[in-house]
Amino acid sequence: MEEVKERMTAIARFAAITVSLALATAMAPAPPPHTDWVTMRRGTCTYVGRSDHTYASTQKTRGGCLGHAWVRLQRRDGALSRWHHAPGFKKISTKPGRLSTSFHKGWGNGKVYRIRHY
Repeated sequence: MEEVKERMTAIARFAAITVSLALATAMAPAPPPHTDWVTMRRGTCTYVGRSDHTYASTQKTRGGCLGHAWVRLQRRDGALSRWHHAPGFKKISTKPGRLSTSFHKGWGNGKVYRIRHY
């Protein structure tokens, strides 16, 4: 009889710990999305490329040069988008969690800057 009580006590403790861990996990805030950026300079102009696991953008933040903000992305399945561009700012997105790499440049023939998300 004493052995049964000990087993029941051990089972009750295990259940309490399991429930406590489940509640702590469920109530914990979700981690913030991994966001990163690159800074690109050309003469007096500055561009900033940003991306997380869902979107990528390039923005001219300073200067009066004529270059567009260029951006493209690669999804986790390997699919690569075409280059998108606009004067000043361009943003593109994919389904949440699918972006693996973003590519940024401040002018059509400019150096390409890459941000990888793992």
